[in-house]
Amino acid sequence: MKTKTDRGFALPAAVLGLVVIGVLVTGGFYIARQEHRIGLASENGTQSFYLAEQGVAEVMVNWSWQKYSADTAWSSLTESDTTDDGIWTVEVTEMSDRLFFLEGQGDAPLAAALAGGSIGEERMASRRVGMIARVVSAALEPPAALTTRGDVQVLGTAEVHGEDVDPPGWADVCSAFDTEDKLGILVDDSSTVMYAGKGRVTGVPTPVEYDPDLDDATFTEFGEWNWDDLISLATLTFSGRNFNGMAPSYDADGRCDTTDPMNWGDPLNPAGACGTYFPIIYVDGHMTVQSASMGQGVLLVEGDVDLRGDFLWHGIIIAQGAFETQGSGNRVMGGVLASNANLDDERTVGGSVIQQSNCAAMRAILFNDALSRAKPLGQRGWVDLSSVMP
Repeated sequence: MKTKTDRGFALPAAVLGLVVIGVLVTGGFYIARQEHRIGLASENGTQSFYLAEQGVAEVMVNWSWQKYSADTAWSSLTESDTTDDGIWTVEVTEMSDRLFFLEGQGDAPLAAALAGGSIGEERMASRRVGMIARVVSAALEPPAALTTRGDVQVLGTAEVHGEDVDPPGWADVCSAFDTEDKLGILVDDSSTVMYAGKGRVTGVPTPVEYDPDLDDATFTEFGEWNWDDLISLATLTFSGRNFNGMAPSYDADGRCDTTDPMNWGDPLNPAGACGTYFPIIYVDGHMTVQSASMGQGVLLVEGDVDLRGDFLWHGIIIAQGAFETQGSGNRVMGGVLASNANLDDERTVGGSVIQQSNCAAMRAILFNDALSRAKPLGQRGWVDLSSVMP
């Protein structure tokens, strides 16, 4: 027999059961939603981290010293790109002429629910990384104004100078480069250097030095690069022949016409449209320049170089044969390496001048993207900025 105290027990028990079930279901949904949010946030955070690193890596792979180098230290330039995974942005700051700080930020899209927004909205998960990179380049800098093997003759009014001089009109673009005085002529110990007429050789610490260690590698091995590597990077390639009429040229919009094979840059006007065009030119054979011409960059010659009058060159000349000048008006500012493999005489005749210029040599290297690249510092060059900055 039921008593009065038994009446109504089923209903409260059912309600209590429903409340407990509701709490469990709600808690389960809440925990699942939180776990889902945490998982997505972690995934997007990781994605944004990799985007930041991708941006830094792409800037380094496509490095351009000409683009990122500025007139003053701590100047910045920003690069960005949108990918299927999000957006990366990299701020490149020049710390010195060879040292740069790259600050990369990755922004990956987050679902609106993660940020409490309405359906259709998107927020971004962001991560930031920093990288200190050093610019390394081909070790092409000649050790003297003229480096060669065999006998050298400096005749007439020819001059070879190892004192560092900036090319005329280049003062503004050479301020970032150190002064580096060098020898006038460096030859192997079996060579002789002969003067006649008013021929002059000067240099620091001496006009001429003899080095028994000069060998084939001096003219074919350049740090991480060798002769074949340089040939593979050539901007322009020619067979051996006579060359005439090289001069800067421009397209219809006034831009430097780099498709013109006779356009070898503009050494007279560093601020002009072709003033920063420094091609690598390869001549597969002997090269003779017979008339007024000019150029800048790195000139690679498989055979002999014979300059016969009024040729202006700013940069580096590397010849696997002999180097000879005749007549007047020939002027090379930068440096010359001539292997002189057959040990013929090197002749510098007339009013020709070979002049050491660190600025001309370094711009020829640094302004050709194929010869320069950015590499992270070997130690302590990377930082996760998201973990150390608010």
